[in-house]
Amino acid sequence: MKQYIYCLLVMLILFPSCEEKENLLETGFLYVNPSVDYTLVTKAAESESLPVSVAICKASTGDTVKYFENYKTDPGNEKITLAVGQYHVKAGLPHSGKAAFDKPFYFGVDTIDVVKSTIKESEVVCTLANVKVTVNYSDMLKKFFTGYKATIGNASGELTFEEDEKRAGFFAPGKLNVTLNLVNNDGTAYKIVKEIPDAKAREHYRLTFSIGEEPESPEAGGDFDITVNEETNDIECTLNVPVFTDDYGRNVPKINIDASKITEEHLVNVVAGKAGDEHLQINLSSEKTGLSLVALSLKSDYFDQKGVSGYWDLTKLDDNAKSLLSSVGIMCTPIDDNTKTVVIDLNGLLRDNPFDEPLWAEHGPIVNEITVIVRDILGQQIEESLTVRLRPDVAVQTLDPTPWPYRAYLKGLAGDNTDLGFKFRKAGDDDSAWQFVPVASSDIRETENGYEFYAIIKDLPMNTDYEFKAVAGESEGVVIPFTTEGVNGKFTVPNLSFDEWTKNGKNWFPNATSDRGSSSFWWDSGNQGANTAGEKNPTSPEESDVKKGKAARLGSTAVVGVFAAGSLFTGTFGKVEGLSGASLNFGHPYTGHPTKLKGYYKYNSGKITHTKKDFIKKDDQDSCHIYVALCNWSSAYPVNTNTGSFVDLSDESIVAFGEFKSNTTVSTYTEITIDIKYRHPEVKPTYILIVASASKYGDYFTGSTSSVLLLDEFELLFDDPVE
Repeated sequence: MKQYIYCLLVMLILFPSCEEKENLLETGFLYVNPSVDYTLVTKAAESESLPVSVAICKASTGDTVKYFENYKTDPGNEKITLAVGQYHVKAGLPHSGKAAFDKPFYFGVDTIDVVKSTIKESEVVCTLANVKVTVNYSDMLKKFFTGYKATIGNASGELTFEEDEKRAGFFAPGKLNVTLNLVNNDGTAYKIVKEIPDAKAREHYRLTFSIGEEPESPEAGGDFDITVNEETNDIECTLNVPVFTDDYGRNVPKINIDASKITEEHLVNVVAGKAGDEHLQINLSSEKTGLSLVALSLKSDYFDQKGVSGYWDLTKLDDNAKSLLSSVGIMCTPIDDNTKTVVIDLNGLLRDNPFDEPLWAEHGPIVNEITVIVRDILGQQIEESLTVRLRPDVAVQTLDPTPWPYRAYLKGLAGDNTDLGFKFRKAGDDDSAWQFVPVASSDIRETENGYEFYAIIKDLPMNTDYEFKAVAGESEGVVIPFTTEGVNGKFTVPNLSFDEWTKNGKNWFPNATSDRGSSSFWWDSGNQGANTAGEKNPTSPEESDVKKGKAARLGSTAVVGVFAAGSLFTGTFGKVEGLSGASLNFGHPYTGHPTKLKGYYKYNSGKITHTKKDFIKKDDQDSCHIYVALCNWSSAYPVNTNTGSFVDLSDESIVAFGEFKSNTTVSTYTEITIDIKYRHPEVKPTYILIVASASKYGDYFTGSTSSVLLLDEFELLFDDPVE
């Protein structure tokens, strides 16, 4: 093969083409000869069948100038013509970037100087870029434990090695967290937690979990015994589970929850501030070895407001941390290096009454989630979770409403399910103006917090101030004001007409600005990713074929061999990921309640030219896709097309959804109206996501380079919703 390549190179030097003569002073030529070193992996034959992708990037800027998804078939034996300069030749096998069984990732980089009128060859070698891990459980471990499995993980993800797992796991280099989950013959479940601090690419960790003899000291028997074979990069790691001859693993730390009233699900449910003689404390102990870690994980809206949510290592508390925990009624006995027992006192949490504070006066029950983590000096760890629910001392509560244009959803909470309703009036009216709204039995549901009930008031004018209160028999909740929404101002999505465009460098942006940090930057596209190898904007302004002003032209294309759908979305482009993917931030903050998305479109549906989905074949008809989702998110949703991380449109966080898709060519502008159907009308949205694509499966690099979608004069409507 080498001789054949050499002869071919000589022939190419002696007989340059006319095109090469014209570019003789400006260009050089490159052959890439990628190979894969399968050292450490026994199933090389499976990997050899995978395509090797090659990207050629400018060394000075990092821009990709050539990309071959399958180098064996894309360029064939053709040489590559490049402008003179230095290049990085990057080669790799397909990989998601996530930890996985039997899916090693090979990657290599070679730096080449392309000289004019000269043919260079890059022999880039792809080597294993992962850490390889295999797990073995000894016969002794199987004898004394009825359950055992290991979870190994790091930033690339976690893999669980069940009892009979023989496959190898592959992880990104770096720290490996090792958790051995055990159930002994007495039925006690616990963990041993360890870490491998600096695992490197091409290293093979053979983890063996076994049982040693009785340790000579309490500190012995809980660490990895590591042996390294430097020639093969094999690292034998044996963890001898610390057991004693008299109890075989029963001597693990203990957590005992001492509570006057607690359910089997570890729920403590009290009326805030009226705990009386009720008590709650957690007793921790390690009789033989002592405690190395005592920690709490705290989660609730109340803990958030008090600044104590999160993970707390109680062995490392300073005075400020102790004061913060004390402010929510959590106390702990002192812990030092020799501590074998610890008491966490939660009585103050039961006796405090957050509902005395204005912030919580009309809040529903506060649900505090607490996880206790305790580990002894041998690494044996157990965890226990409990929930402390604090209920307000009221017969009925008025809960925050969800106002819309023309309507409002009212909410309340009561201790009983009879005689429930609401009263409402315009703000400023006298007591005679109260109107009663009954609650249907179908709109009452029993929850752990009591009986939640709902009602809808319709035909209300927009931008009008009201107030309401929940009613249960003769009892009434406090009065809460609300204002019906309007349809303009903060509920308007800018540039839905697609008249405003800005160009910055190579990239077109469907906004009046290209500054992603600006409050008026609402829309983005994949242009930045498509333009890494030159200027090729799949999404651009259309000025001649329009309904009015300008339109958005979404034209699917291919960039250095990779399919790029014409698309736009509310949110921001992140960065290029891997050889051909990108990270995106989907959604823009928004709290309105639109009921329809209306506009005009034209579409040329091409035959599929690129496909990565089994259910879509080449020459199938491409489809356009437009959808709108109102979401209950705390931040923009991170999408990564390289790893296949997309929005789950069936998730509970999607408050409302509507879509349009078609594989039919429409040659004149046609009006469409997309109904936005509310799955959770009582939930106030926090984000709006509008996505349009000329190729429905463009996220998966699938579609037609002939597909073009034109969008113009879209708007959101706020009339009665489709129910």
